[in-house]
Amino acid sequence: MKILLDAGHYGKYNQSPVNPQYYESEVMWRLQGLLQAELLSYGAIVDTTRSDINQNPTVYNRGRMAEGYDLFISLHSNASSSPKTDRVDIYCPIDNRNGSQEFGKTLAQGIADLMGVSYGQTKTKQGVKGEYYGVLRGAMDAHCPMYFLIEHSFHTNEYATNWLLNQQNLAMLAMLEADIIAQKYGLEKPFIKGDVNGNGKLDPRDYILAKRIYFGTYTPTEDELRRCDINGDGKVTARDYLLIKRAVLGSEEIREKRE
Repeated sequence: MKILLDAGHYGKYNQSPVNPQYYESEVMWRLQGLLQAELLSYGAIVDTTRSDINQNPTVYNRGRMAEGYDLFISLHSNASSSPKTDRVDIYCPIDNRNGSQEFGKTLAQGIADLMGVSYGQTKTKQGVKGEYYGVLRGAMDAHCPMYFLIEHSFHTNEYATNWLLNQQNLAMLAMLEADIIAQKYGLEKPFIKGDVNGNGKLDPRDYILAKRIYFGTYTPTEDELRRCDINGDGKVTARDYLLIKRAVLGSEEIREKRE
């Protein structure tokens, strides 16, 4: 599975008229990084159209980079003359290739529900050369089988900008979008004993989460419990979280059989 992500703008671009701390370019750049990390944890190959926020290839050329990829997503927030506008718009291929409208609607509704905005919808926009938006026209000309431009609500809406400026919210948004994409394409995260949070690697967060599960201050999901239960006895013991700690520190490997 090959995915190409495109943070919509470069530098400090599209400052919100209602929230001077918000720049569309900066927030979507952060979201791109979080979404890339989430998708990588599912084993996908995930690239970006730019390696630096200050790079500025043309929108058409960014879309054209989608040649050979299974999915192309350009990340944006929208603008409106009304500060009350707060929906999520996803622009889909004008030819509805590979059922893109249905998939886009699932994404749009999920994002809207998470952000707490009015609703999510899919749209298309035709231009004289096919797709109206240059970035989507490039993806079309690259024969990418699925491509979207996602407008994460409106940066002319103060609530939406405050929500998107919250890094924890952005992380949840990346997780949601990655999960919906994974379900669509049948992607699954590799199962690794000790990787409690399921991000595909052992790190200090796994030990902290295992310790909280052992002491009863956190109720794990079924998958978290399986990853944390090193010896497979159906419960999390002090030995389980200590083994995870030692594995994170590199002083001991987890030798129990992985599933």
